[in-house]
Parts: sequence; C-alpha cells; structure tokens
Amino acid sequence: MRASGPAWVVVIFGLVVAACGPAATQPSPSSASQAPVAKQRLVASIFADPSGLDQEMTTPNPGTGSVPGLTEAFAMLDGALTYVDEKNGLHPWLAEAVPSVENGLWKVLPDGGMETTWHLKPGITWHDGTPLTADDLRFTLEVYRDRDTGIPNLRGIALIEGIDAPDPQTAVVRWRQPFIDADRLFNNGTTMWMLPRHVLEAPFQGNKENFLSDAYWREGFIGAGPFTMQEWTSGSRMMLAANEHYVLGRPQIDHIEVQFIRDRGALVAALLSGTIQLPIGRGLYLEQATQIHDATQDVKVQLGGVLGGVLPVYPQLLTPDPAIIGNVQFRRALLMAIDRQEMTDTLNQSLGPVAHSWVQPDRAEGKAIDGNIVRYDYNLRAATQLIEELGYTKGPDGNVRDPTGAKLSVQIMTHSQNALHVPAALSVAGYWQRLGVDVQMDVASPASAQDRKWRALYPGFSVLSKGVLQPDGLFNSGAIPTEDHNFVGSNVARYGSPDLDDLIQRYITTIPFPDRMKVLGEMVHLQTDRVTMLPLFFQGQGIVLGSARLENVLPQQVWNAHQWKLT
Repeated sequence: MRASGPAWVVVIFGLVVAACGPAATQPSPSSASQAPVAKQRLVASIFADPSGLDQEMTTPNPGTGSVPGLTEAFAMLDGALTYVDEKNGLHPWLAEAVPSVENGLWKVLPDGGMETTWHLKPGITWHDGTPLTADDLRFTLEVYRDRDTGIPNLRGIALIEGIDAPDPQTAVVRWRQPFIDADRLFNNGTTMWMLPRHVLEAPFQGNKENFLSDAYWREGFIGAGPFTMQEWTSGSRMMLAANEHYVLGRPQIDHIEVQFIRDRGALVAALLSGTIQLPIGRGLYLEQATQIHDATQDVKVQLGGVLGGVLPVYPQLLTPDPAIIGNVQFRRALLMAIDRQEMTDTLNQSLGPVAHSWVQPDRAEGKAIDGNIVRYDYNLRAATQLIEELGYTKGPDGNVRDPTGAKLSVQIMTHSQNALHVPAALSVAGYWQRLGVDVQMDVASPASAQDRKWRALYPGFSVLSKGVLQPDGLFNSGAIPTEDHNFVGSNVARYGSPDLDDLIQRYITTIPFPDRMKVLGEMVHLQTDRVTMLPLFFQGQGIVLGSARLENVLPQQVWNAHQWKLT
C-alpha cells in the first residue's frame, strides 16, 4: 500500500500518454531514416469552463476567483520573460537574464527612481512569425494601465513611468521609485502577460470596453510560447499544437487537447481510465487524490515539499453584518475558538503547520518576522470569556444572545473552486457553533465564484484561498473592491488604514532585505494584533507529476513544456 496523500492537493500534471494511430513496425536499418514518426498526443483537462483566456486578465492568479488551470494554459501559449520555480526562485525564460544589481540590469538612481533592463532572447517570434520586440512590451504596459479594459490594477504598475526601447531586443523600464518585485514585471501569471502589438493594437484602440471580448482571447490567440492555439470550443475544450518555431526548441509533444471538466467524480474516473492524461491546476479533494495515488503505480506523485499559501477566513471589515464583526475582541474570540491544529491534522494531514500569519514559516521572510506575530492559540474557555465581556450570554438552547435577546448569527461565504474551501468552512462553522454562535453557510459554484460583486459584498466572513500572498494589491486601501470601481480589487477583507498603507508602501520600496524585513515585521504585527485575517493553516502540497513514461516534468512548472519527453 502506498502512503496516503496530503489534505490539500493541487494536481498539476497526471500524465499517462497515448500515441495516435497503430504502433509502427520496427524499421530496417536501410529505411530507418525515412520511417514516419508517431505523433505524440496528450488529452488534458482543467477544472473549469472558462469563457476565454481573457479571464486570466480579469481574475489573474493568485487573485480571488482565478480560474483553475488557466494560468498554466496561458503560460504554455504565451511564454513569459521569467518564471518562478517550486521554491520561489526566479529564473529567466524568454529573457536573457533576470535584472539584478549584481549584473547591472537593475539600477537604483540618485534621484530615487530605478531602471530595469530586459534583453530578449534572439529569435523570439509570435506564433504568426512576427518578431517579438520591446515595442510589444511597451504596448503591454499601455493595455494593463488602461482602466477601461476591465483589467485590475496590478501591483507595482502605478510606479512605472514608462518603457524605452533603445533597440528591438532591449526594453528599459523606468520606475518612479524603488519596487522590490521589479524583476518580476513580465513573469508567468503574477504580473503582465506579453501581448502582440501588431495583433491587438487596432481592437484595443478601437473599442476598449469590448477589448477582452475579441476572438483573440479564444480561437484567435497568438502568443510566443511552446504551444499554439488551434481550436477553442466554448463549454468543451481547446486544442493546442507544438510551436514549430519556438525559440527554445520545438516541443516533443505534438498535440494537447485541454478539456473543460467541472465534475470531480468524472475527472477522477477519467484519470483512472487514462481518458484524461494531463490534469492542469487545482481541483481535486484529498480523498480523490489519495484514491488515484493508491490505485495505480503508473502515475508519479510527489508529497510534501515547500509550503503552499495560507488558508484564511476573511472578516468583512468595510460593511460588516452584524456590526460586531468590526470589533477586534470579537474576532480574537472567534480565532481562539478554532482548533486549527485539529483542522490541519484532519484536512491537511499535518503537511502544513497552523498559520499565525500569512507569511510562510519555511521561507526566509517567515523566519525573519516570527517574533512580530501576535498569536491566538486554541482556547475555547478564553474565547467564551471574551464573548461574555462583550455583553453576550449563552441561553439554554446553546446560542449566545445580546442583551436584547437577539441571537448572534454570522454568515460564512465560500465556493467550491478550491478543494479545501468547503470542508474548511464547515469546520470553522462547527467550532463557532460550539462557542454558541449561529452560523449560516453560503456556498457557491465555481462559476458563481467569478462574480466580483458577490465576492466583495459578503456580509460576514469569507473562506478564500489565494495562494502565496503579497501585501500590495491584497491588503492596501486601493485594492478594496467597491461599486465605484466595478468591484475590481483583491483586498478580500476590505480593510484599509493609513498606517497599514504606509507600511505596505515602505515595504515595496525597500530593497535591502534586512531593512525590508523590519517593515514586514511591523506590518504583520499590526495585522495579527487587529485580526484583519483569521489564518487557519498553511496548505501542504501533493503534486501528481505524471506518467512514469514521461521525462522532465517538474512540480508546478510549465515553462519547460517543450522538454517533456515520452519514453
């Protein structure tokens, strides 16, 4: 019996490859050079039914509501200048090098500004054969900055003065002030995707409001990645083909069919039967992933490794209902009432520790700020006392009521897009009910999770996982989703304060690591003291690497898809 899998599983790749057509006979030495090569075809899936690749622009990973698997599919089609490996290391992809102070491509100027220089690898072309140049990067910035398109205001972009193109292969980004992630500007999915100016400039200038409805984002997509778009069938699939002129070399896999699947049971059955060979992105629960893990030796599985993001409960802090949610003592009581160790043991199989903040403890940042965290250990008796001090008393029915006799009731909102959302929300509801709080659940489908207004206007609490977090764009006041901004923004708790905004601004502009960690420590202390988030645990990882016949598959990576090879 193989060891059981983790409680949170992001199934990135499960590859059992089928070759098209009958097996070729063994050629004779004289005819070997002329023998036809069997085409390699994979059938893949994502746990979603996206309207188009435009959803990666409007709800980007790790934004709330991001579409499972769409970031990976976009990267396979578009490529990026850099990629982040499974240990959060940054590496060049279609760029010659990652800008750094050491290599001279990252300069902090005497006037307080910065410059980062990008050199494109020679020979990069878009799928239609047009060369990719620095003008495309300049156009990309123009698109992402335009608020009429519906693309959210991504982190750091407001600090950019512009992009110069001294030659077609070189882009010099001018910054108004330092920004710690300037070297991730054209990263795969965390900032801006590269856009072809020669294809998109006319529709962008002609009709910005409908720009993301263009056929380009479906069957007409043109990128610079290892695979090209061949077909998009809404509600069904997309068909990809090897890019014959990919700058890093033609992929070994010839065709990939990416099916849109919204039923976990059907996905598990397809994986076990071999009908689906490449599940991309998150989607499976622990029991389902363990079932696959224990049922076959033909699929490689990696358990453990670096920690994933925190699984939190966000309180509604802009328009809370009931109003007591805005009371920090009440939030402290609710956090102390949750047995988070029991949660990670049962839902996460102890592969991730209890979370006391959003910063992963296995990273250098987590170790640096550990002493600044305000902790709230599980203590139901102390939590009960805090509730009583607020004027609530528990009645014979087990429910706590205010002095007027009104029952204390809160709502927890979540959706089923992430495998842990629903079971975690149910667990939290159970703990709060032991405290005497009445809890109502609002569970939405993955499709409903794309509704920005629904995500923003939850009345009480929200269980939403957003992966590895960054403070700017997630915790600052400017990221609060409001009706005035069409509910665009990733500040789920809708909490903002001048002092937190100031800390975030100092953090993103402080380049030396020790000085930056002092600012991060102050920020985390403020957040944990005011309980602007109720962190549960860090998600452990279980990654299905794929068929034993497939070589060069890396955990959570698609940048090297051209190197995947069947034996």
